[in-house]
Amino acid sequence: MILETVLILILFAITIAAVVTKRSGLVDALTNNLSAAPPSQDLALDALLDVAGRYYAEKNYLAAEKAYLKVLKVDHKNSLAYSRLGFIYSHLGNNEDAIECFIIVAYSYPNAASYHNLAMMYFKTRDFNKSAEALEKSLSMEMHVSRLVSLARVYRILDKFELQLEALKKAHEIEPKNTEIMQLLAEAFIHQKDEKSAKALFRMILKVDPKNSRARMALQPPGQLKKVR
Repeated sequence: MILETVLILILFAITIAAVVTKRSGLVDALTNNLSAAPPSQDLALDALLDVAGRYYAEKNYLAAEKAYLKVLKVDHKNSLAYSRLGFIYSHLGNNEDAIECFIIVAYSYPNAASYHNLAMMYFKTRDFNKSAEALEKSLSMEMHVSRLVSLARVYRILDKFELQLEALKKAHEIEPKNTEIMQLLAEAFIHQKDEKSAKALFRMILKVDPKNSRARMALQPPGQLKKVR
């Protein structure tokens, strides 16, 4: 009886040891598998973006294009990749693909900068109406002097002189001492036959820049004020 009890205890101890050993082996295996696991998708994406960014910075546009296309295979909604591809295609003269990329960015991630980039591509392809629309959307999101000036120039091309004047007035309100904006606004007043407002601006220009030749010429005796397109 005693012998049987001892044998049972020995068998029980062996069984427990086997189970512990098996579990320990499973834990070791899992730990080893984790340490040898492949990089996550985020790590792979970061690596691709880093490579693409270096090619882009080096102006190696063909290599950068391939790298950003690989980025889109991993993350088909990556706005940086689309934006950079837009600039690459614009540089390479592939305007249609550039516009398509900027449209995707502007519609998927609408912000002032994305619409401004789209507007510049439309301007480059001489689609001035769409350029104006994109600039208007950009300015509705964020008021910016350079974009107001760009919009004023587009309006002038489209013969929308009242809108041109309005855009330049807004730009002048934001930067009242900017002589370039003052001169553009003065020329717009001349076009609208408002010489009084134009001369007032030219006087303001001379206070900031006494050697400004256009302002000095404009303030000659009446009748000598000329348009400069």
